[in-house]
Amino acid sequence: MQHKDIIITLIKDHLTNTRLMNGLNSLGWHSQEYHLHLSDIIFKLIGISDEKEELFEVYLEWCTKVVKAEIFKDPRLFDEYATEIYCVLLGEADPPV
Repeated sequence: MQHKDIIITLIKDHLTNTRLMNGLNSLGWHSQEYHLHLSDIIFKLIGISDEKEELFEVYLEWCTKVVKAEIFKDPRLFDEYATEIYCVLLGEADPPV
């Protein structure tokens, strides 16, 4: 599996986990025990520095909006969204030193 494929898989896992957390929250079960910190791993693998807190917040908001768009009913659409998120984040990566 290539580096890009691993990151896209992690993004899809993050979207799935975000959907789960939103569902649990809507049922009144507000637990942070199920937070997997996948976004931290994704940002590190892409090469985005910790100083880009604003981008991190935008990414989390985007994921929340995406999971509300019923993308899970169409696997092709799910893959497209994850790939699009990857491309946007890659464009924000810090240049290699």
